[in-house]
Amino acid sequence: MPRSLYVPVTATPGDEAAITAALALARRFDAQLTILEIVNLPMPTANPWGLMPDIAIGDVHDRLRAQGQANAASRRAALAGHGVQVEVRVVEALFSDPPRVSVDMAHNADLAVVAGPANDGAEGSVAHDFVASLLLGSGRPVLVVPPGAAAPEAGGAVLLAWRPGAEAARALHDALPLLRDASRVDVVVVDPSPGAEGEQALVDVAAHLARHAVRADMVVQAARGRAVSAIVLEHAREMPAQLIVAGGYGHSRLREWVMGGVTRELLLGSPVPLLLSH
Repeated sequence: MPRSLYVPVTATPGDEAAITAALALARRFDAQLTILEIVNLPMPTANPWGLMPDIAIGDVHDRLRAQGQANAASRRAALAGHGVQVEVRVVEALFSDPPRVSVDMAHNADLAVVAGPANDGAEGSVAHDFVASLLLGSGRPVLVVPPGAAAPEAGGAVLLAWRPGAEAARALHDALPLLRDASRVDVVVVDPSPGAEGEQALVDVAAHLARHAVRADMVVQAARGRAVSAIVLEHAREMPAQLIVAGGYGHSRLREWVMGGVTRELLLGSPVPLLLSH
């Protein structure tokens, strides 16, 4: 069971939903919640003569530090009385960008919870950078919460997107505490390997979940020219699922964000939280 949850504040529209979802999960699993307020300090710049850094940058840094501390104090006050152990920590990002800073703290958490991208514009790219950095750099599972989405509840339905590979296998195991509490688990497989070998692989997945007290239904779908992400999202709506579990970034994250891919389409299209592992 997760005992430590972690939320980096991304300064994007999904932050409040991510914090609310993390609070709900912290109560559910009696876990400690740490929220990271990141003060993004601009790098010193040289003056027009290139002789020395602009002295005014110190004033800018002081104002940003004060604002970060004020934000943290306001968040501590808002979270008091929720019945959850919450720490709001302030860190600075000066010679590293905020997504990279967010990774270091995630190493000591069981689960990172982060805002999902609201769109594929500038704000969406910022949220995506946090998701990708945590997923690829922390070694921890990442729960991505779209703006306005609710936390998955015990007794809800969960969709597990499965294909043989390290990412999906990692996601399955990271999701076990949530799968055990689900009233329904559908394992969606798109275009599995044909023949007896493919059938046996599906039987093995179901048996493995059963050994962990998870009863799952295998749902085999044929793509027929449709995108895998579209099939997954359609089935999630039909269930309806409160959570989608999937492996993240089987290809380069840059390729997936610019050119498309299952992870990108799920991040932009899912109305419910995504548990991603890499």
